[in-house]
Amino acid sequence: MDLFTHLVFGGLMYLLFLKEVTLDYLFLALFFSILPDLDILLAPLKRIIKSNYLGHRGGSHSYIIGIIVSFFISLISSNLTLKPFFLVWIIGILFYGLHVSMDLLTTTKIPYLYPLSKKEHSFYVEKAGSQFTFFNSILFLILSGVIFRLFANMSLNLLLIDIYTSLFILYYFYRIMSKIFISATLENNQKYLPGVLPFYFKLYSYEINGNEVVASIEKRSHFSKKKEIIQINADLNTQEKIIFDKASELNNKHYYFAKWTTLPVIVRKEGIFSIRFFFLETMMRYRNMYIQYDFDIDTQNFIGTNRGSGRIQSNHEKKKEEQELEDDEVEKIFDSTWKNWESRRRCEQTHTPEYLKKKNNENRE
Repeated sequence: MDLFTHLVFGGLMYLLFLKEVTLDYLFLALFFSILPDLDILLAPLKRIIKSNYLGHRGGSHSYIIGIIVSFFISLISSNLTLKPFFLVWIIGILFYGLHVSMDLLTTTKIPYLYPLSKKEHSFYVEKAGSQFTFFNSILFLILSGVIFRLFANMSLNLLLIDIYTSLFILYYFYRIMSKIFISATLENNQKYLPGVLPFYFKLYSYEINGNEVVASIEKRSHFSKKKEIIQINADLNTQEKIIFDKASELNNKHYYFAKWTTLPVIVRKEGIFSIRFFFLETMMRYRNMYIQYDFDIDTQNFIGTNRGSGRIQSNHEKKKEEQELEDDEVEKIFDSTWKNWESRRRCEQTHTPEYLKKKNNENRE
């Protein structure tokens, strides 16, 4: 979830529950609501200590760390501002915890109980870094500034705050209920993936039957029965299946790559067998980021990795593309033959080839 959404939602929640008590701690609550994302400042320390939990959405996104960090910040804050330590600490715990809870709703896993547990989890209610909430949060900040600047009317700002508070609560309620009801109907090999807009979602199916890898993505809407489906089927021989298992193992051992839901696509080239894992949480109009593992097909030795982004192609699209490439090759052959034939005819007009001279002489004799 982006910084602006954390900031806006934290402010709205403070005004909803605490504005009748006191507004003295509003800015402190806003600070705690974005504090976990300041873990990006730990990047220099991470290069020294080499710990994944010092990265973004690492150890900072934990309720336990929130309690500890809030304690020390509250000690400093209460001494500087003379505000009650316990009250400052409670606000710190609540709004730091609000940030962690909101990130748990996204599709990026976080170690929410670190260091007591290194297990990571996410509820897949909303896309991480949702453009929808980002746009609405920016819009709220702009509208608040414009109203305050042009009208200096606090009642209008309060009305805007009430509207946005209601919209955010309804939005997340709708998202959570959608995830719960749809997930209840899914089979073990299926997974729910939220869309950018709240009424769109995707269903991912993945299954390995012997040496056959079968996967599909269905794009659906709550208001339409129409489905957009990408179907992936790959029949592997024994050698390719061994390489596929090696690539899967490498991917699952990587701290960051193992966080994502991956769709494997097989790429065969001369002497090289590659497995391209698309990260489905990053999907935008069927374009995804991916990591590709390359192997020597004969020795089964690992060659290296490639990272990039691209479109996931279904089996039908692949066959169509291959057919178009074949048609293009045939056209090139026809063009080349036609050019050679034209060149030959022009040459015969000014010069008699040897085979014609020989034939003419035979006819005269």
